[in-house]
Amino acid sequence: MRNLFRILTVPLVAVLVACGGGGGDPGTSGSGGGTGGTANNGTVTVQAYSRVTGADVAVNNFASSDPTVRARATVKDPSGNAISNVIVTFSESGPGLLAFMPGSATALTNSAGVAEIDLKAATVTSQGATQLVATTAVTSKTGTEVSLVGRQNVAISGGVVQNPQAAASAINFTNVAPSDKSIVIAGAGGNGRSEVALLTFTVVDSSGSPLQDVVVDFTAVPADSVTLNASSGTTNASGQVIATVNSKSSPTSVIIKAAVRDRSSISTQSDTLTVTTGVATPSGFDLSASKFNLDYDLSGDSSKLTVRIVDANGNPVADGVPVVAQADFGAVGTSGRGGCTTVNGVCSVDYTVQNPRPTDGEPVTVVFSTQTGQGTLISDSMQLWVTSVGWLNLYEKALSDIAISYAALPPSEALQLSLADKATCKYESVSLFLGTDKKFAAPTGTTIAVTSLKELATPSVIAGSPTLDRSSGRTEVRLSAGGKAGSPGGKDTWIFTFTGGPSKTVQTVRLDVAAPSCQ
Repeated sequence: MRNLFRILTVPLVAVLVACGGGGGDPGTSGSGGGTGGTANNGTVTVQAYSRVTGADVAVNNFASSDPTVRARATVKDPSGNAISNVIVTFSESGPGLLAFMPGSATALTNSAGVAEIDLKAATVTSQGATQLVATTAVTSKTGTEVSLVGRQNVAISGGVVQNPQAAASAINFTNVAPSDKSIVIAGAGGNGRSEVALLTFTVVDSSGSPLQDVVVDFTAVPADSVTLNASSGTTNASGQVIATVNSKSSPTSVIIKAAVRDRSSISTQSDTLTVTTGVATPSGFDLSASKFNLDYDLSGDSSKLTVRIVDANGNPVADGVPVVAQADFGAVGTSGRGGCTTVNGVCSVDYTVQNPRPTDGEPVTVVFSTQTGQGTLISDSMQLWVTSVGWLNLYEKALSDIAISYAALPPSEALQLSLADKATCKYESVSLFLGTDKKFAAPTGTTIAVTSLKELATPSVIAGSPTLDRSSGRTEVRLSAGGKAGSPGGKDTWIFTFTGGPSKTVQTVRLDVAAPSCQ
């Protein structure tokens, strides 16, 4: 029986040897503290070290607050010779307890085949067991690239921080909400507008790890420019503490200073926070239009209407202020929105000519309104003129001392021309006024052409064509005329053709003129 046991033992040992070191995946190491894998293509071993009183001591565990730990990998060829100038990548196979510096977690082997980087716990609260991994690539005997991997099991114990205030090394400003660093003054908040800002600061220790339970004091510069909801705060597990800022009633620029309590030298400040844009005011409501005199005869002729709103301080109101637009004729806005919302204090809508249309003498009134956060309704209106070329006629200036008064009726008798130069038979220029019976102007861009029926006094338009915009009343048309030398004069007829700019609608009127003799 004893001899049989010896016989069975020999094959078993042979099987164990066959499954050991050189078998399996070439280049993949084993595990364990400070061990590396062997392969036909070389080896890489990895080990954590802690520098104590100038000497490196191999460690399998370290405290989460220990700033002296390094990870060291050694790369050798199958003969045990160092392999230099290869890249080693350090990583963790585990629950995320480790952090590497530099952040790339890579290093180049030196002439001794050694690559090193700094190693620390991911946070001061990191605890548990994990695996440190070092990976590199080498060229095999067959000329192909293969990976070598070394592993070390390590344990991290809790760091001892008796006094978080004393352990603090730096405080950093890390975030602000709103991200544009701008809030509105008190009472101006609403959709998309905040009166509150949240500023985040982070406290770290000497190794860059976040510190919990550190008390941080806040101050505003200038003082009393904003309201700090709390003058201090305590960091959370991520080392973060938040200062909450509320605006007051005046626009300003402010920074928030944060300092570790009892460690005034450890301080920082936020980026500049801007407090702007109050509520809309009636005096800050401004309306304009891209065109005021529109063409009645063209459905779709349009004008871009723009609203500009500032607060009592002259600042544009915050983005997102809703403005409602209403018109008594035509259409304003879109089907999805009858108004607009401000961006940088400005918003626009389109007014479009369509039914219902006004009659001659009826202006189009467009009313814009908004409501402040306090419930105050602010509104203003503007007028547009929608006229038809078919309503146009020519009118004389009234014989009155009031320069702005015009006759309501067309000339009923022949227009009397005055001779300016008998030798050349040139007549004095004539001013007439183009518009409607109700004293409205022609559509913007209306052109005026004139011809002579008998050519006793040939006219030409020297001013007033095409018609300009922003005219609430009839517009002046200035004409010159001349006859043939030696003309006996007499009665002539001028034929005027008015063509609407947008619609190209045509209206023709005739005007009798009396030309003096040039003999």
